[in-house]
Amino acid sequence: MRFKRIYIENYKNLKDFSIDFYDPEYIDIFVGKNGSGKSNLIEAIVEIFRNIYGNKEALEVGFNYKISYEIEGKETSIEWRDGLFYIDESSAGKKQVGSVDLPENVIAYYSGHNETIVNAVKDSEESFRKKIKSATSTDSRKFIGIGPEYKSLLLATLLLQPESNPARSYILEKLGVRSTSQNVVLNIKRPQFAESRLKELGYSAIEDFDPRTHYWGAEGITREFLERVSGCVKGAFSHSDIYRRDADQYSIRIDVDLFREEFSDADACEQFRLIDNLKTLGMLSSIDLKLTLFNNEEAFLNNLSDGQVQSVYIFSVAELFKDRHCITLLDEPDSFLHPEWQFGFLGQVFSIANEASKLNHIIMSSHSASTISSAKEDTIRLFEFFGSKVVAVNAKKSEVIKSLSSGLISFSEGEARLNINHSIKDSTKPVLFTEGITDEIIIETAWRKLHGKKDMPFLVQNAFDKTFLKNLFSRDELRENFPDRLMFALFDFDEAYDDWNGLKPSHSFNEEADPFKGLAKRLNFQNHYALLLPVPEHEDIRRQVLDSSGRPWGSGSNSHLSIELMFYSEDYVGEWFAVKEAPGGGRLIEFKGKKSKFANNFVPGLAPEHFESFRPLFEFIESKCEVFEVA
Repeated sequence: MRFKRIYIENYKNLKDFSIDFYDPEYIDIFVGKNGSGKSNLIEAIVEIFRNIYGNKEALEVGFNYKISYEIEGKETSIEWRDGLFYIDESSAGKKQVGSVDLPENVIAYYSGHNETIVNAVKDSEESFRKKIKSATSTDSRKFIGIGPEYKSLLLATLLLQPESNPARSYILEKLGVRSTSQNVVLNIKRPQFAESRLKELGYSAIEDFDPRTHYWGAEGITREFLERVSGCVKGAFSHSDIYRRDADQYSIRIDVDLFREEFSDADACEQFRLIDNLKTLGMLSSIDLKLTLFNNEEAFLNNLSDGQVQSVYIFSVAELFKDRHCITLLDEPDSFLHPEWQFGFLGQVFSIANEASKLNHIIMSSHSASTISSAKEDTIRLFEFFGSKVVAVNAKKSEVIKSLSSGLISFSEGEARLNINHSIKDSTKPVLFTEGITDEIIIETAWRKLHGKKDMPFLVQNAFDKTFLKNLFSRDELRENFPDRLMFALFDFDEAYDDWNGLKPSHSFNEEADPFKGLAKRLNFQNHYALLLPVPEHEDIRRQVLDSSGRPWGSGSNSHLSIELMFYSEDYVGEWFAVKEAPGGGRLIEFKGKKSKFANNFVPGLAPEHFESFRPLFEFIESKCEVFEVA
C-alpha cells in the first residue's frame, strides 16, 4: 500500500489541500508549527477511511476528498464528492467501493487524546465485535488504535517469536533484556456476552463438566484460539486448573516452545490479531512474561518504564504489520521520548528487516528536532501557510529547522553530533562524510557500480549540509570521541569550495593536487582528510570549475560542480539539467530535478562507465585506509 495523492477540499484548516507522494520510501514525516495542519491531515485520513469502510449509517463525511493509492502495482482512485462515490472517475455505489482493493488496516497511534481517532477505533471495534462469531482466522477490524494498553500485547507477541527472529533480538537488546522465561501467562476475564451466552446454553455460570460453557461459551475464531492456546500448557491438566472460579477468570500458563510449534502456521501479525480479538471482546485481562535484565534483575513486561517501551513501541507496530497492505498513522509518537531515544527512533523504524516488502505506508507528524535530524531528508514535508492556504512542501533539514525555530523546535549542532555518534559508533571502519543524504546514496551506488560485490572499506555518513560538515571537522568532537578512526570530509566543488578552503591543512601542499582526481588535503588532526569532488572530463562542466590553466576559480561562488553534475549529459537536459545564460555571454549548467528521485531512481540505472570519475576518489581513500591499517 502506497499513497500516490491525497486531495482534501475543506477539512478544518486544510482547504483545497493536496499532497503528492513520489518517492519509494515507505515513511513520510510531516512537521510544522502548531495549527499548521499536520495533525489535521492524519485526522482527515482517518475520516476518509471511516467513510470508505463504513456501513450505511457511517457513510457521510463532512468534506469532499479524492485519494489515489497503489496496491500490488495497481493504482486506484476513490473520490467522495457531494455525497457520491467515484472510483477511477466513474460513479460508484457502496458495494462497488467495497469490491476494490483497499488497505487491510488503518493503524493509528496517538500520544494525546484525539477524539477523531478514538471514535474511529470505537466504531470499528463495535462493528467487528458484532460479527466476530462468524469471522475467519484472517479477519480483523479495519481500524486498530495503538495506545498504552497495548504495551504488553505488542511486546509479548514479538517475544513469542522464534529465537532467530531479528525483531525479537532487536527488542531484547534495546530493552536491556538478557533472557525471557519459558512461560507466558495469559489472563482472560469475563466478557460482556457471558451472561446471555451461558443463558442460551442453560447455565448461569461456567461448568467444568460441560465444555460448551468453557470460556463463557465463546464461539468462532475466539473459541478456536483459546482452545489452541490451552493446548500449549505443558503437562497434564484439567479445566479447573486454568479456570479460577472465585475470580471468574482464566489464567493460562503457556509454554513458549509449545506455542511456537502450535502457531507455526501463523505469522506474528496473525498472532497479534488473534490476541487482539480477545481485547476487542473485552476478554483480555493481561498478558505477561518474566524477563531477566542484563544486570540480572528480574522484571515483567508491565514493570518496564514507559520510556523504555516507547523506544521500541513504533518499531513493534511497523514490524508486525510490515507485510500487510496497511496505513500506519503516528501522531507525534516521539513527543514523550528522552532526546537521546529520539535520535534512534526513526533508525528503529527503518531497521525493519531488509527483506520486508514495505507494504505498510507510515505517515507521522513530529515536533522533535532529534527525530528530524536522523530522518532521511526526502521523507520530510514541511507544513506552512502560503497566503491563507496550508501547503506541504519538501524541504531541507536546515530549512525545516529555520522555519520552526520560533521556540517550538530547536536543532543544535550538539544534537546533530550526537546523532552522528550514534550512527558510527557500532563500527570500526573509516568514515567518509558527505554533505547530504543524496550524496551518501550516490557515493554508495558509485562504489557498487565500480567494484561490484567488493566490500566497501569505509562507511558513508551524511552530515546534513556543507556548513555543518565544515564545523564537524573544525572542532574537537570527532577527534575526542573517535581518536583512532580515519575520517574523510567530501565537499561538492561549488560554494562548498570555500568551506573546504576554510579547513586548516597540516602542511602547505595537498595530498592530491590534481583536480581531476579530486583535491585532497590532510588536516591538523592526522587521521582527518578534506576532499573535493573530482572534476569530470566533460568540457562544459570543467569550465564551471577550473580556469583555462586548469586551476580552480578564486572562490566557491565561481565554482559550479554539485555531485549531480558528475553525470551531466546533453541527453538529460530538460529532464535533470538546465542550461542558463551567464554574464559575459557564457552559459551555466545546473541540476534542476528532485535530488532524492535522481539519487534513488535515476543514478542506479546508469551503466558503470558513468561512474569512472569517482574511481580516483575511491583509490585515494583506499590508499589511506591501507596505510592506516598497517600503522
